[in-house]
Amino acid sequence: MDRSDHPFNPAPRQGDRYVVSTEFDAIVQTHWFAPFTGGDYRSLPVGLEFIVEVDPPATASAVLARPEPPKRWETLLVEEHERSAEKYAGYSLVIPLRDLATHCVRR
Repeated sequence: MDRSDHPFNPAPRQGDRYVVSTEFDAIVQTHWFAPFTGGDYRSLPVGLEFIVEVDPPATASAVLARPEPPKRWETLLVEEHERSAEKYAGYSLVIPLRDLATHCVRR
């Protein structure tokens, strides 16, 4: 699928800002100072703002995003035992395009 066939007009791009308009579940991916990533589904609340981290390829089914500001949402989205772990390095969101279209509004 080329960019003109993307379900968004225009397609989401690196740096685009969105806000959650209706609550939904997405993957919260944890990052570590180790050869490991983790994560789980969490409910993203209404009002959570995020920025698309990279241009999704034309074949993408989701976008990688960073909540804005990250610290504001971290205690809600990442378990305390992970946040307090010595090698914890942060988190990001993986948001399916169908949920981006249905539950989010571009800013």
